[in-house]
Amino acid sequence: MRLPIQYLNPVVLQCRLFDGYSLGLETRYGSRVVYDYEFEYYLQSDGGIVIDGKFIPFRAGDICLRKPGQVVQGVPPYRCYILCVDMLGNQTRSPNYSFGTPDEAQARYDNSLLNGLPDKLTLRKKDVAVKLMETIYQAHGAGGDLQYFSEKSSLYYFLQEIFREAYAYRVKGSTRKINEAIATIRQDYADSLSVESLIAESGLSRAFFHSRFREETGMTPNELLTKLRIEKAQNLLSVTKSSIGDIGALCGYLDHAYFARVFRQQTGLSPTEFRERIGWRTE
Repeated sequence: MRLPIQYLNPVVLQCRLFDGYSLGLETRYGSRVVYDYEFEYYLQSDGGIVIDGKFIPFRAGDICLRKPGQVVQGVPPYRCYILCVDMLGNQTRSPNYSFGTPDEAQARYDNSLLNGLPDKLTLRKKDVAVKLMETIYQAHGAGGDLQYFSEKSSLYYFLQEIFREAYAYRVKGSTRKINEAIATIRQDYADSLSVESLIAESGLSRAFFHSRFREETGMTPNELLTKLRIEKAQNLLSVTKSSIGDIGALCGYLDHAYFARVFRQQTGLSPTEFRERIGWRTE
């Protein structure tokens, strides 16, 4: 479900302090399906979480960011704040809440901020994160306008820090992947290259891939691909007697008419007119 940013209205469903050390358990907890957006901030941990079959260790200061539809299993011991959030403002579910139910499950919303949440994140402002979680924990369910305002404002502040850190995390991690895509285009532009396959190989979302690609090159992937192909075509038209169709094929355009159309769009001339302009004549 596409969720434009203006519809994002997060409210607290539950905030509690969990102390797995006091339970004295050494085995894993039972697995469960996640039905809401959950943020688990670790105060102490010698364990981790299995998320969709993959074990991820957590230490003090880390945050586990869980999204609807994931299957998770706790591996003790750890002590943490557990914050469960409804992203559309449905706070009627809050009383007696316990990790949601299938009937109440939120969608995994398609949103630029939510899409960027990794499974694990470490906030640099750890003292701020602890204070915000403590404020939400103390305010939730306490009643009164001031307590509700403290809870709501602290939640927004906390999410702001998470979204900012998650974006920085994605940008840092994506730089290598974008550079690899750029290198592939520069090397294989004359082949039957698919931008969609580059996006799939990067593991990034389509929107984020295009955004980061433009930041790195000033162009979209297709614009860079077209630029390189037409530059190659201009060179071949200038120094060879090959036919227009053969040159188009050598530059990745198997359709002669499409090649001529793209060439004119980029240069203002047809391939034949370009040759004539530079004074080249074929036999």
